Amino acid sequence: MDFASPPFIDWQNPPAKDELRLIPIGGLGEFGMNALVVHTAKSLFLVDCGQLFPSEDQPGIDSIIPDFAYLEPFAERIDAVLLTHGHEDHLGALPYFLERWPVPVYGTAFTMGLLEGKLREHELWSPRHMHVVEDFAKVKVGRGEIQAEWIPVTHSIPDACAIALHTPWGVVVHTGDYKLDPSPVDGRLTGTARLTELGDQGVAVLLSDSTNILNTKPTPSEEECRGGLRDAFRATKGKLFTATFSSNIHRIQIFLDLAYEEGRKVCLLGRSMERNVTVARSLKRLALPDDLFIEPKEVPLFPPKKVAVLCTGSQGEEMAALQRILKGEVKGLKMVDGDRLLLSSRAIPGNEVSISRTLDTAARLGAETTLEGIGVVHATGHGHRPDSAAMISMVRPRHMVPVHGTYRNLKVHAQLAASMGYDKEHILFLDGGECLRLFKDGRVQEAGSVPVGKCFVDQGVDHMVDARVIHDRLILQEDGIVIATLVVDPDTGDLAAEPSILTRGFVVLNDDQAYSELLRLTVRNAFDEAPREIRKDRDLLVEFLRQSLRRTIRKTTQTRPVVVPMILETGGGEAPPPPAPAPRKRKR
Repeated sequence: MDFASPPFIDWQNPPAKDELRLIPIGGLGEFGMNALVVHTAKSLFLVDCGQLFPSEDQPGIDSIIPDFAYLEPFAERIDAVLLTHGHEDHLGALPYFLERWPVPVYGTAFTMGLLEGKLREHELWSPRHMHVVEDFAKVKVGRGEIQAEWIPVTHSIPDACAIALHTPWGVVVHTGDYKLDPSPVDGRLTGTARLTELGDQGVAVLLSDSTNILNTKPTPSEEECRGGLRDAFRATKGKLFTATFSSNIHRIQIFLDLAYEEGRKVCLLGRSMERNVTVARSLKRLALPDDLFIEPKEVPLFPPKKVAVLCTGSQGEEMAALQRILKGEVKGLKMVDGDRLLLSSRAIPGNEVSISRTLDTAARLGAETTLEGIGVVHATGHGHRPDSAAMISMVRPRHMVPVHGTYRNLKVHAQLAASMGYDKEHILFLDGGECLRLFKDGRVQEAGSVPVGKCFVDQGVDHMVDARVIHDRLILQEDGIVIATLVVDPDTGDLAAEPSILTRGFVVLNDDQAYSELLRLTVRNAFDEAPREIRKDRDLLVEFLRQSLRRTIRKTTQTRPVVVPMILETGGGEAPPPPAPAPRKRKR
């Protein structure tokens, strides 16, 4: 049970007529970017099409999406996208997918409401391609040979569903993200009776959420947050500032209920918060009085103890509404002594520093930030291990496939299935791109892999960037850049002037002028020593000079800045840039 790389299958040709392929092109071995390809001889469709948010070591990147290379040879067969729910890690890549392949998309009402806003931003909204499905609805996809069924599940967003695929190769159940909440805020329970019925009828494959498999405690209900949030309302003498995930409409409903009960007006802040609340209200997924909300400019008109602020920024995001509040950039809304800041969310790994900085800033402004005397204010939307065991017990699949999670999560989920009586042959432990084959005679096999990867989206230039660009950005961030400019006489091929050195973000230990002179001398000597065949080829000469400079810099400073030699010719109207400031000294 490991991630040893299997051989590539003949992925540029469609499956055989008696074969169904299930291929995860994201969401395995990591959290996010969930996407499953379902491929037959006739057609191909996706279950979810999500994005992954970048980490700090991916500067300038706004989003990471699956590489859709596998789909290219089958463009004419791509049939649809089926969505389990509306979180970004399940639908965030759709604008880039639909721009290339404008196929029908199916999802529940709130899911499609969120998608509409996203596609309108990208000028890709096409009502004729968007199809809203009800709970337990069945839709024919795959050129009519597969029937998809949406089964309600509880999660931290309205209208989440598992999807059951009724195929000639057997039933495949994809749980999406879920937990088994016995008392959901909106009263919409997981369709356990239908899942059990499918188990009775026979399920070939279960692909099940592994996000919280490491937690062995019972999964908390969302309703458990009501008591803790009520504590916070009653313990706060001034304004109560609360940041949470903008898609968690159930948490927002609890917050609005309590604000109404406690006689507080609510100020909503944050673009996604306002948009999602608008969508939820239009679909009757939120119930609240019309006069509950106020604008930021109206806040000073009410006593502080009569105001609650609900905003984005629970992860310390630099551009979120909470940061604008802390910086005093929201007119009419200040955080002061007597106020409280509450983060009603979990800390996503990697955000701990920014969250701590946010709380510290609020404390400096006089706000209370501790949870002393306050109960639970966050409940996960993903089931713990007992829920995973219950799902397996209900569905009773012949083959179990852990999805959505790191290697560790998938492995523990596989071990859970083994402890419930599944043998190794019926626990299918996949990595991204690995292919699962279903045959009409009931066989299910792991059978090689297809090319998968990631595409990096830089929305500043609105296109994909290569991984090498990210590598260069990291080097620039860490060690800076050194530009060496040489002016060459085109008639003689000799230098027409001494080389100049320009640096940015590059720091040296010793004498600045002396080090600049060393770099100039390195470039001059390298140019003079370059063989004739290299001097004749501009590209070869640039690379020769680059390598010479890199060796000198690495040997003398142990750093690896980006090195850019520039060769200009006299008489061409070009001149070298003015001499650069010498490198700054690095403090010992």
